[in-house]
Amino acid sequence: MKVESLKELESAFSEWRARKKHAREPAPEDLLARARRAAQTHGLTAVVRATRVERARLFRDVGASADPLEPGETRRRPGRTRAAARDVPTFSRLELSAPAEPIVRPLAEVTTGAGVRLRVFEETPEMLRLLSAALGFGGAR
Repeated sequence: MKVESLKELESAFSEWRARKKHAREPAPEDLLARARRAAQTHGLTAVVRATRVERARLFRDVGASADPLEPGETRRRPGRTRAAARDVPTFSRLELSAPAEPIVRPLAEVTTGAGVRLRVFEETPEMLRLLSAALGFGGAR
């Protein structure tokens, strides 16, 4: 295989940029392969400078077909701390219990013929009048 110079590679990428139809058009695979081969000889930094292609774009699809993924498995890049941080839950569980209060029991519970249930918790004159009015004893005053 012929090792091409950085000038040849730079002119090839310039020609491709001049004839591409839209700004987001991906670089042809043959140009990227030539850049990868040149990076082995000239170094990655020099090739990136000459081609003006991001380092990540040069090696994006390299090795993707080397080891197929199992069903349900995702590919992870080694050394990525952000991906590991996403695996940590971002919530906590805090259980609070209500303060123990004495259970208040009704003093009396009355069900009327209409199905109304009346519970009395405190014996006051007002409550006794309400009970007598609800039950019809002595009438309401």
